[in-house]
Amino acid sequence: MDLDDAQDWVWCDSQFAAIETYVKTQQIPHGMICDWPEWYTAPYVGLWAVENPEDPGFVGHWILAGDSTGAQPQPVPFDHLSATDLPEPRDAMAAFARKWTTLAAAANKGIAWQGSPELSGDLAAKAKQLSRQAQLLALWAADDELWDLD
Repeated sequence: MDLDDAQDWVWCDSQFAAIETYVKTQQIPHGMICDWPEWYTAPYVGLWAVENPEDPGFVGHWILAGDSTGAQPQPVPFDHLSATDLPEPRDAMAAFARKWTTLAAAANKGIAWQGSPELSGDLAAKAKQLSRQAQLLALWAADDELWDLD
């Protein structure tokens, strides 16, 4: 599904409210929450920066957020990582891919995890889905064309 610029704007704008709610629910320390993702592919997933309250102007956490509209049958889960040692969005994308690969492998062995990402339902099915999504995140992180700075 390709969205035009206006549809991208509407999707990202609608995601922002979900990002705010997620940050508050997860009690993530924050300053400003950026109102536009650092990277996204609408209407599927976006990578958002959350300001470090102890170091204004710098990213404190990265939020990876799937579609919150309910339109996607298997949405990417919401998750977060500290930006410590992950200064760039591409670094964060690769870190989410590694984290999810590890979690999916553990879940395939029947080991559930606590915390983020929060998944409910059939652990084996969710592990398979998370593994596929981790592979896609890794592909995106490795694609130089997606991260070119003009």
